[in-house]
Amino acid sequence: MVTNGTFRALVLTAVLAAAVPSARAQAPADMPTGCRVPSSAFVDESKLVYAGKRVTETRRLTVVALGSSSTLGQGASGPQAAWPARLEVDLNRRMPGVAVTVHNRGKARDDAEQMLKRLEPDVLALKPDVVIWETGTAEAMRHRDVEQFAVHLQDGIGRIEAGGADVVLVTPQYSRETARLISYQPYIEAMNSIGTRREVLLFPRFEVMRHWVESGQMQLDNLTPAQAAGLADRVYDCIARQIGRVMVRAMAR
Repeated sequence: MVTNGTFRALVLTAVLAAAVPSARAQAPADMPTGCRVPSSAFVDESKLVYAGKRVTETRRLTVVALGSSSTLGQGASGPQAAWPARLEVDLNRRMPGVAVTVHNRGKARDDAEQMLKRLEPDVLALKPDVVIWETGTAEAMRHRDVEQFAVHLQDGIGRIEAGGADVVLVTPQYSRETARLISYQPYIEAMNSIGTRREVLLFPRFEVMRHWVESGQMQLDNLTPAQAAGLADRVYDCIARQIGRVMVRAMAR
């Protein structure tokens, strides 16, 4: 006898089977060479339960990207080059037959406390299945209290989950220059700790970008304005591809 739960699992497996690349290697079409990161960078085994159910039952997925300047797409050639827009393209490519919509709710220089104030009108009102929350940068730049930052994170996660959505936390961006001047690590550690405790998926953008820099795949510092503009589009596209890959794997677990 096949239960409803078993049937949903079988449907989800069929929908996502083609979208989940081999654990051993990524095909070039799946992940361009300049975007690749060792599998050891992604150790989080959290699931996207609401998203998986939504895909199974409706073949639709609504994602809201909540964040600050880098979510808005600062430095990109235009709105369609921001990582939320690129993520929409990537997820639709990875999950043929599923209608994916990604709403960009980035606002320049917002910190977590400010994002909480617009959580209901800007995010939850859209009835998302997944909220991707990029935060920590403004707090690190302003030397905000880490414990208070953690309180805001937990409050936001609770409200998002109560609204029937999964949460994906995204850590700050990395460059050698900013990492020398700004202490991001306490905020990243807070995000990791809360993500583990709440079983919330965390995308380690800081570590991903550090790998790109240290491996020589990308040069993020000492750029001319023309170089910076072109690189921003590339970075956002790579981030979107990696987030898309992580999300699909989390839905398939």
